[in-house]
Amino acid sequence: MKRIGSTTVLAMALTVTLIFSMGIFSKKAYAKTYNLKFQLTWNTQHPEYKAYKKFVKMIKEATNGKIRFTLFPASQLIATSEALDGLNKGTIDMLASSAVYYHGMVPEGDVDWLPYISLGNRKAFWNYMNYNKGGKKGVFHDIIYKDYLKKANSVWLTSVLCAGEGIIGRGNKAFKTIDSLKNIKLRTAGGVATRVAKAWGAAPVTMSTAEIYPALQRGTVDALIFTVYGLKDYKFFEIAKTYTNPPVFTWSDDLWINKNSFEKLPKNLQKTLVDVAHKWGEWASLKYWPAYELKSMAWSRKKGVKFFTLSNADIAKSKKMMKSVWTWYAKESPDCKKLVELLKEKENNKQ
Repeated sequence: MKRIGSTTVLAMALTVTLIFSMGIFSKKAYAKTYNLKFQLTWNTQHPEYKAYKKFVKMIKEATNGKIRFTLFPASQLIATSEALDGLNKGTIDMLASSAVYYHGMVPEGDVDWLPYISLGNRKAFWNYMNYNKGGKKGVFHDIIYKDYLKKANSVWLTSVLCAGEGIIGRGNKAFKTIDSLKNIKLRTAGGVATRVAKAWGAAPVTMSTAEIYPALQRGTVDALIFTVYGLKDYKFFEIAKTYTNPPVFTWSDDLWINKNSFEKLPKNLQKTLVDVAHKWGEWASLKYWPAYELKSMAWSRKKGVKFFTLSNADIAKSKKMMKSVWTWYAKESPDCKKLVELLKEKENNKQ
């Protein structure tokens, strides 16, 4: 039997020591976790915050706890209007908010707020906007993705088509036609919504959600462009008893991670984060929010809210009025123009 010399034994011992110290079997390396500061615009009672609780759970399960979040709801760390800039600078690692708040920084991001863009087309549009596999099919997604990297140092993970925004009427006033909106005081959230109100011939009154209830009480506004769940969650049903469909646009939510924070993750965790975000965004857009809207509508009916639907002729008339909004958006940047051209091309191909 061949004897093993002391030098050989020493070399073997050193090799084993190096393997463990380099982390190939290192318990410390295997157990490393990545803690991300994650700010959400939504408060803990908001339905979108509740949807994000599922996202957090999905990430925990998919990464075996290697990615963890410290959640900061209701814009606790940075004001909502400045949050994407804070993400850009690395003050926070992740952000959940609406791209419409950051139109001035990345105008391409709130393309999904354009009038009627997902009306009767929710699934197809979400798939189109979130197709992240490249090629011709992914051009629309890639324009938005590239602009967030360039202008906000952020990786855009997914969008969520949340709730459609129709017309909530103050008191028992019903808005059954487009012409009935002319010259009324119509609450908007700014941005696209303000331009929608102007296109209808209404007088837009921009205010935050917190200001709406007292404004309805005082008669500062005659109606709102708002979601059906506002009747329930914000108790608008107490002083607003009508709702007019269809929604003129869908308010949307977006999820981003700071580029530097993303690149610090190992490649396998990067892929997991992207894949889970995509899967969760699809669930939230196509299952969670449609179900929540139906539930809110049924609840509101029981509380005496009456629902109306514009005629096909009025919808066609409204869409024609909205051409000015699309024209405005296309002029916001060269990439906004490209996005509008792609949408028009897609629509023409359907006909």
